[in-house]
Amino acid sequence: MQVAQTGNQRLETVNKIVIRNGWDRLRYAFVFEGILIIGLGLILSLLADRDFLDTGGLALVLSLIALFVNLVYNYAFDRLDVSCGRVPTERSTSWRIAHAIGFEFTLVLTSLPLIMWWLVWGFWQALAFDVAAMAGIVVYTYYFTLAYDRIFPVLNPAVSP
Repeated sequence: MQVAQTGNQRLETVNKIVIRNGWDRLRYAFVFEGILIIGLGLILSLLADRDFLDTGGLALVLSLIALFVNLVYNYAFDRLDVSCGRVPTERSTSWRIAHAIGFEFTLVLTSLPLIMWWLVWGFWQALAFDVAAMAGIVVYTYYFTLAYDRIFPVLNPAVSP
């Protein structure tokens, strides 16, 4: 692994493919989660007929868990891309879909028990909500990541096969 300096960006290079650095990953995660906390808190408030502060609190706790998972998962996924000779910001549509689904599946494993406890919901009610939320967040993740990659591209040197 090498570290390259371009302008004011410090970029990590692996096998001559540049990937996002830690600060860029942190920015991605905070913007992603900030938008999601507000949206999920509002939707859950309407569905559960609860005060936004209560559901917003749950959304915040879920977001903090997701923030940690986000940083670890995206770093590991980028490394997987690089090990396969792919540039992470140039993922195909099908690979972006796999990325989003894998991320959401990982989050369901951590969120379901918390949703059941916080909202005093049974397993099936919490699972139905979690699956519906996951489906919506998969779409959100796809478009957010696509937009983020376009707004904050990571420029790579020419890579020969």
